[in-house]
Amino acid sequence: MPDRLVAWLYDTPVAVLTPAPDFRIRLKWRAEGIERWGLGSPALSVGLPIGSPVGRGDLRGLDFFENMLPEGQALARMATLAGTRPVDTYGILSVYGRDCAGAVMLLPDGDVPGGAGDSGYSPMTPGDLRQVIGGLDAAPLAAAPERGFRPSLAGFQRKALLGRAADGTWQLPCGDAPSTWILKPDGPHAMAANEATCLALAAACGLTVADAELLDVAGLPVLAVRRYDREEAAGGAFARRVHQEDGCQATGVPPAQKYEEQGGPGLRDLASLLRNFGDPGDVTSLLRRTTFNAAAGNADAHAKNFSVLHDAESSVIRLAPLYDVIATTALELADGTGQPMRADTQLGQWIGGQSDIREVTAGNLVDEAVTWGIRRRAATAVVAETLDQVLAAIPEASGDERVLAVIGTQAGRISRS
Repeated sequence: MPDRLVAWLYDTPVAVLTPAPDFRIRLKWRAEGIERWGLGSPALSVGLPIGSPVGRGDLRGLDFFENMLPEGQALARMATLAGTRPVDTYGILSVYGRDCAGAVMLLPDGDVPGGAGDSGYSPMTPGDLRQVIGGLDAAPLAAAPERGFRPSLAGFQRKALLGRAADGTWQLPCGDAPSTWILKPDGPHAMAANEATCLALAAACGLTVADAELLDVAGLPVLAVRRYDREEAAGGAFARRVHQEDGCQATGVPPAQKYEEQGGPGLRDLASLLRNFGDPGDVTSLLRRTTFNAAAGNADAHAKNFSVLHDAESSVIRLAPLYDVIATTALELADGTGQPMRADTQLGQWIGGQSDIREVTAGNLVDEAVTWGIRRRAATAVVAETLDQVLAAIPEASGDERVLAVIGTQAGRISRS
């Protein structure tokens, strides 16, 4: 394990990380980052401004970087492969920090971006793709230290991080070549077609969503999502990393508090971020998105399913595309004995004081928006328009018909409330 890690942002060293007792992280700012973006800049994180004092008891550095790690079995496996424990954020990222969410790269002190040696992409055959998808329990995120690919990405679902050629061929990233697609196979519950249906419906309603397509990999449904934190580069160069942070990072809370009932950020907190650091028009976009999530029956919308994109040269943030949208009320679940289970209807973030997605009304949505500073009349119009768009789009939408039917029932109930 290296004694020091350097956090690079857009090829500029911005901070030095060192391990501290009790699996904490000490953070020291680099002069290069302060010179480029200015003291107090939110270029790295709204919740962790560049150059801000970080004392021994300050956990913001640990919280920010811990939010870059996956959860559950993937985290446990990565810790095992790194020879450490799941609570050791520094130890895991010292091994798996070269390809993170956004434009951050975590490298041993003395290393530089692009210094991993043979960086590039290797084409995959259909058999290679099947092998990668089937091996995610052993190699989370399709990480492959033997070819220098050491990625980390938040989330609970199993996923593979890959590249893709212009002709659609899937590719294995090597060295410091950035992954550009996220592939999420079905697990114990059928979720790929559900999410693909929700994203397509959201796009049909005019919401900005992550590009996605549903694949069949040896009979297994797999959702492929294009990374919105990567931009194509001209002349055959590697894709450019675009910085982003999720709602937990931006509000300075650990990933264990991603749900509001656990002390995490509420929708009002996220609206304040957009109003104070971005385009106030994005606050209205957040209301449309919240209304769509409610209409889709997505109870699992939480702070880590909200992200903002950072501009490389300014302090401006903007709302990232919609992602990780599941009609949770349409999931067909079963317990360990195969008996049917009802999906959890507790909202990840409360809406107008309502905590159960089955009880959310149009009035709750409007009341919530008013707390963000949107005038009641304007909020009422946005909510009504979005619900109308959902109901109008369903008959022409493609995807899982059962999921669409459940969404239609939920959207219709809210619209009439």
